[in-house]
Amino acid sequence: MLFYCLSLVFGATAVVFAMFVYYGNDLPNESVLLQYSPLTTSKINSREKVLMEEYSIERRVLLSFEQMSQNIIWAFLIAEDKDFFKHAGIKSSSLLRAIIKNTKKNSWGTRPSGGSTITQQLAKNLLVGNSKNISRKIKEAIMAFRIENTIAKNKILEIYLNHLYLGKGCYGIAEAADYYFGKTIDALDAHEVAFIASIPSAPSAYLNSENVLTILQTKRNSILLQMQQMNLISQKELKNALMQPIIIKNHKKKLFAPYFSDEIYKILINNISKESFLQEGYIIQTTMDTHIQQCATKSLEHGLIKYTNQQPWLGPLASASKNPHEMLSNINKALPQTINKIQACAVLKHAKNILICNTQNNRNITVHNHYQNYQPKIGDVILCRYNETTKSYHVFQQPEINGGIVVMNAENGDILGMSGGYSFDLNSFNCITQAQRQPGSLIKPFVYAAALENGVSEFQLINDAPVRIELGDNEIYQPKNHDSKSLGKIAMRDGLIQSRNLTTVNLALKVGMRNISKMLMSANLAKNKVPISAVLGSIETTPLNIISAFSAFFNAGNMMMPRFVLDIKNSKNNNILPTLSTPKFKNIMSPETALKIKNMLHDATRYGTSKSLHYLEKKHHIEIGGKTGTTNECRDAWFAGYITKDQKTYLVCIFVGFDSPKSLGEKQYGSKIALPIFAEFVENFAKISPK
Repeated sequence: MLFYCLSLVFGATAVVFAMFVYYGNDLPNESVLLQYSPLTTSKINSREKVLMEEYSIERRVLLSFEQMSQNIIWAFLIAEDKDFFKHAGIKSSSLLRAIIKNTKKNSWGTRPSGGSTITQQLAKNLLVGNSKNISRKIKEAIMAFRIENTIAKNKILEIYLNHLYLGKGCYGIAEAADYYFGKTIDALDAHEVAFIASIPSAPSAYLNSENVLTILQTKRNSILLQMQQMNLISQKELKNALMQPIIIKNHKKKLFAPYFSDEIYKILINNISKESFLQEGYIIQTTMDTHIQQCATKSLEHGLIKYTNQQPWLGPLASASKNPHEMLSNINKALPQTINKIQACAVLKHAKNILICNTQNNRNITVHNHYQNYQPKIGDVILCRYNETTKSYHVFQQPEINGGIVVMNAENGDILGMSGGYSFDLNSFNCITQAQRQPGSLIKPFVYAAALENGVSEFQLINDAPVRIELGDNEIYQPKNHDSKSLGKIAMRDGLIQSRNLTTVNLALKVGMRNISKMLMSANLAKNKVPISAVLGSIETTPLNIISAFSAFFNAGNMMMPRFVLDIKNSKNNNILPTLSTPKFKNIMSPETALKIKNMLHDATRYGTSKSLHYLEKKHHIEIGGKTGTTNECRDAWFAGYITKDQKTYLVCIFVGFDSPKSLGEKQYGSKIALPIFAEFVENFAKISPK
């Protein structure tokens, strides 16, 4: 009998040994897990380190074991592998039950299930694969045994909790905590920890099934009860946790700055590969100031909406049936994301300029109609916008006009805020960085700077009189002032303050186009020698180039290059690409010239073309100045200005125009369209404290 028993033991041992040799021969080395480097998320943050946007193939943020709370660790052990710290990678009893179960159901050819420890799950997910046969299960067990003999338990848990999929595109517990609850791991409450731990066994099935809440609540509550039994939470915490509802929702908090985030993305993939950026978890701290960005976005959107409200009504979106709510829901889902509260509604009745409309939620609202050519009909499906100031709804149509606003710290070139259009969802083209447009009179400060650099006094008299210039091929250049008047001889500085075209052209002829071209090329506003028409803004450039060039007037003649990035760290927390975060400048004029032009820009808001802004100085105890710009036929409207507050100077450049250039309308000057956007920005900016 003893011999028989020994034979069985030796036989079984031989079989197990043979299986280990046969199935384990071609398995990868378990030590590769020590170099575990999964796909991680690259994050773009504001200067205050608040999330703006993230880019990834798998959304994952790595945590060390020490960064993981005991509650989250034990919640997963309760759910997946209570004996994790006791077994050596496999549990014989569980494995045996799984073999019997799969054999009875003849499921070895489909997907064998059951009996997997956390170590086996790790082996399957990272080393063995997920094939549908018994050999995978054997290899999984062999690999788990090897892992346990090579890697510490804590490290196994660390890799597992960072790697596993937790539904809704979340990989790892850190991403799940952020997505489902908008929290870090250490800030999770007991019910939140238990919820996350209840997901792994079938995340896609649970989170997309109709009875998802019942399934998850049962699993969550079971985990909570066991956590209390293990004294991980108190009886009071258990009671409170069991009462919490389950809401599957994205709670991830992001700042709304799509054009800024997209620009950072472009900068990064031009300096590292797109593949690396999407996989290797870079953390970028940008120059964007959260409050300034919000002021800029709000001011631009309101300005574009104000212009649109002055245009003719283009008609309703559709005509609704008796039950319009599905149509309204579809329209609302397709609306672009903006800071404005816009929704679709259907007209129920109307009288004069007041409409009674029904919303998607079957709520009746009063909507004010300011479009004189809109004759509403019952059933019209329109958009309405909620005005936060008046607390009322107004008929709304999406702006066809576009534009951009950019804010720079004059001292170091930091781009503090940028919005490149009305809606990134509608049009991702960035008017600030990509729009090559004629700046009109915004170019004049550089013409006058060139004159000062070449010995012309700011008080020298220059003729504001008609000029006739022969360009060759029988072409004659005869510019006019915007008011079609001539003032005769005026001080040079008044020519800039009053934005006199004829003064500027006569000054350019005196200074010489060679010197003007040299100044414009130094300021990155031209690449080659420019014609005489360039002194009135016929060359093309971007708003970003304009604001960079303007910075020279506030830095003793040093032009600051735009800086978007403060810091870039790779997944190993090492600083990289220092050239992107280093302030850069070049000198383009003397300190004396810069100061004189800055003073002229200030005087323009006192008695020049921007004098409507002067009241803001007294109101907010700040200094402001700036220059308007308008191109031929009012195709583009511009304003570039500055705000000095608490001894710091901020530059703002605003551009408004159609994507395909066409007239904005008669007398739609920069002073009428772009300047009011700057004025609103100043009003909002005066209330905040930039970082």
